[in-house]
Amino acid sequence: MENKEQIEEALFSDTSSYRDIMNCSRPQSSAHLPMPREDRAAQFAPFAALTGYHKLLNEIADKYQHKNYPSVDIAYRVQVQLAKIRHQKPFPILKVEYFNGQTGFYEEYTGKLKQINHHTHKLLFEDGRAIVIQNIRKIQQK
Repeated sequence: MENKEQIEEALFSDTSSYRDIMNCSRPQSSAHLPMPREDRAAQFAPFAALTGYHKLLNEIADKYQHKNYPSVDIAYRVQVQLAKIRHQKPFPILKVEYFNGQTGFYEEYTGKLKQINHHTHKLLFEDGRAIVIQNIRKIQQK
């Protein structure tokens, strides 16, 4: 540990090579007037606006989940429930927990089932929502 501190001190504490310029004033442009402090602050304001951006990204990343493909047991349970629901007329109101591929989140949706489409492998609801059967984790009748 001491060795690292000695190396760091030798590298960064030695300012002897800059003694000739340390007490000099900063260069002044002859073509431009110096910028007032207020304008200088305004110039860097867009960067200050980004301070909350990284926090927002972290919050969204915490909510975002990768799709967990259902196990064989869960897929079988969903298929059995759909087989029972298929014979019920009128179709019931369902509460479905599923992975929404467009948002990347697991969501819950409650609505009246209109059709089970086996060609597109989707549940179609009366309000127009369509849920892919393979993305369903849980189904409950209301």
